[in-house]
Amino acid sequence: MTRHATGSFEVTITPEAQAAGEGDAVPTARMGLFKTFSGPLTGTAHGTMLTVGTPAPGKAAAYVAIDQFSGTLEGRAGSFVLLHRGTMSRAGSELSVIIAPDSGTGALAGITGTLAIEVKDGQHRYDLSYSLPTG
Repeated sequence: MTRHATGSFEVTITPEAQAAGEGDAVPTARMGLFKTFSGPLTGTAHGTMLTVGTPAPGKAAAYVAIDQFSGTLEGRAGSFVLLHRGTMSRAGSELSVIIAPDSGTGALAGITGTLAIEVKDGQHRYDLSYSLPTG
């Protein structure tokens, strides 16, 4: 059975390495991520994000990231990994965040699902659609 957990999170992004891109190459960067989740998903996530391009209207950009979440989901303690893939172009943007298969630990072992992110008025919100094994 698929369940939903919705809430908010704060994110701190720390630049770790940047390259302007030589010749016609686009700029790249590596960033450290730290997130604090509240709501039914309560805890922290540490991760790394790799970016390419210029994240600005009318410009193309893309990123991949891996976050290791640790905390509780509706009272169940454990951890899991979130895999991100995002693109931005003149045609619009696309974001996919999934829970890495077999990455759940503790009471979150066997978790599967996806995470939707909405940023509105500077606030980050999540909608975690997930399933956990029964029994």
